[in-house]
Amino acid sequence: MRQNKFYLSLLCALVTVVAALAFTSLRPVLVSAFDGDAYVIKGGTVVTVTGATIKNGTVVVRNGLITAVGADIPVPADARIIDATGMTIYPGMFDSYTGYGIRPAQTQGQGQQTAPPGIDPVAIFMAQMTAAPSSAGLLPEVTVVDQLQVSETTFDQQRAAGITTALTAPRSGVFQGQSALINLGSQSAEKLILKAPFSLNVGFSGARGGYPNSLMGVFSFLRQSMIDAQYYREQWARYNSNPRGMQRPEVNKSLAALQPVINGEMPVIFNVGSVREIKRAIALAEEFKLKYLIAGATDSYEIADYLKSKNATVLLSLSFPQKPLGLEDPESESLRVLRERADAPKAAAALSKAGVRFAFSSGTLTRPADYLVNAARSIENGLSKDEALKALTIYPAQIFGLGEQLGSIEKGKIANLVLASGDIFDKNTKVRHVFIDGKLFEIKAPTGPPAGIPGGGGRGPGRGPGATPPQSEAPAESSSEGSAGIALPRE
Repeated sequence: MRQNKFYLSLLCALVTVVAALAFTSLRPVLVSAFDGDAYVIKGGTVVTVTGATIKNGTVVVRNGLITAVGADIPVPADARIIDATGMTIYPGMFDSYTGYGIRPAQTQGQGQQTAPPGIDPVAIFMAQMTAAPSSAGLLPEVTVVDQLQVSETTFDQQRAAGITTALTAPRSGVFQGQSALINLGSQSAEKLILKAPFSLNVGFSGARGGYPNSLMGVFSFLRQSMIDAQYYREQWARYNSNPRGMQRPEVNKSLAALQPVINGEMPVIFNVGSVREIKRAIALAEEFKLKYLIAGATDSYEIADYLKSKNATVLLSLSFPQKPLGLEDPESESLRVLRERADAPKAAAALSKAGVRFAFSSGTLTRPADYLVNAARSIENGLSKDEALKALTIYPAQIFGLGEQLGSIEKGKIANLVLASGDIFDKNTKVRHVFIDGKLFEIKAPTGPPAGIPGGGGRGPGRGPGATPPQSEAPAESSSEGSAGIALPRE
């Protein structure tokens, strides 16, 4: 009898163990996005942003996080030591509105219709007026996560400019799709995502050759889409509360994608190009009680007090208006165009003075190297250096809900760091090392401008900000390989 009980107990124990092993094998494996190495960065000037600047400071990084910051910190025995003597250590910089990492779009516009020979264009127009959003190439359900295409070198130029984090978004059409916040340190799209989706992105360019193709048409379409989304919500709410005897509503992906927006759960980023667009976008947001941010807005200096009165947040573009290449007659430009070009670098100072919350973005800049160059131009035009640095670091982190993870050098935050040869806004400063998620990238100097192109000081050749580099120009490269200035783990 006792023997039977023994075997029964043994059998139960085996069944329990097998079941536990089976359960464990079915559980998802959590893979960390962080580098597991430990580093000690010592001897440099640590600009914490939110606290005091530390001379001859030390920053300890482990498992992708900052584990210690200060002047006199014990050095872990297993850490790799980086001698930062003479360097300045900053938090990683944000680019608050860009298209980094998105694979090139098809050359033909999606859903845009034109009238072929022999077809009445009025009929095409009327068909587009009544078309569903998806058939007009207006797709709020599109997410940038599905469009990311990254490799080991995708973000080399951004890292060389000190940019470690970005809000990346589709940027064509009206309903442009949903954005994502990403770190620029992985070649795996899944590992670089910080928050997705973050926002629905709206532009005012319209559809070429289709509807809507004017500013009035765009806002009419946006307003009607919000009304349709509200009706769609009501239909499904009625059906879900008492489906018996009711015909099931039709599923509409575009209107379903707008539900988090009209419910105040997801912000809208309005990508604007004029004061008129800013005011209309804010009016639309107020009518439908939407959370919103304003992107672009290089002429926001004209209405800084208005933006403050609306409690608006601006993702201010550093893509300043440029003099057209090949302009034969400089006097042919209007006074308005000349004024916009001169005043755009003053926008940040105007917003700061008015108390408007803002962060910097690259907008349509084609060269990441010009990002900090143009931030420095904002300083030259009245913005304090402290505010400029915050607009690149802690302000965007707070705006995007990442203030506890990024934007400053503090214990417990993600180890996104920039080691520069000096003041980050000095044109002669070079970025030497970058940490992203605790992974070290060595910034290799470019091979130099090709023959016939004048060399410039600091971050790039001597061309105006925003210019597109020649195809033969070699960008700065980054590598996670070890290099000079890094010691091996201590014995």
